[in-house]
Amino acid sequence: MSGELLLSVNIRLAKIEDITAIQQIAKKSWAKTYENLLPVSVQEAYLNEYYSTEQLYHKLKITFFFVLETDNELVGFANLYRSERENDLSAIYLLPDFQQKGMGKALLKKVINQLQEGDELVVYLEKGNEQAEMFYKNNGFTFLEEFQETFFNHIFNTVKMSLKI
Repeated sequence: MSGELLLSVNIRLAKIEDITAIQQIAKKSWAKTYENLLPVSVQEAYLNEYYSTEQLYHKLKITFFFVLETDNELVGFANLYRSERENDLSAIYLLPDFQQKGMGKALLKKVINQLQEGDELVVYLEKGNEQAEMFYKNNGFTFLEEFQETFFNHIFNTVKMSLKI
């Protein structure tokens, strides 16, 4: 049954020892998610910069960075960056074989538990990432805006969605 949590999972704050597994999850999930949306060179450049060991070490210190494990294997993660400006769900990624089993929803719930009633949670995604868009719509997010950004000499068509807590 799609969307239902079928496996026993544990969600916890990430540790430095998890960085290599997080990088592998990012790489594998990005390859599947963006295979028809972003050139491989752009995917690699983004991953090399934003999922470098140094960047992840920094994120573990200043953000809520959760990992999801099943059978003692890390299979997904979520990253919440809170600032005075906004609560940004900067990532939810799962290994492809573990998608559509309720694990993304479990990660989202963990992130939401860090927020207070009245808070707004925002997420930015690439237009055309239909699986992510449906996931967020099905979990109560609404469309806010669409705009273009340029990273690594590539124009991203970004969709911003939000959820009122």
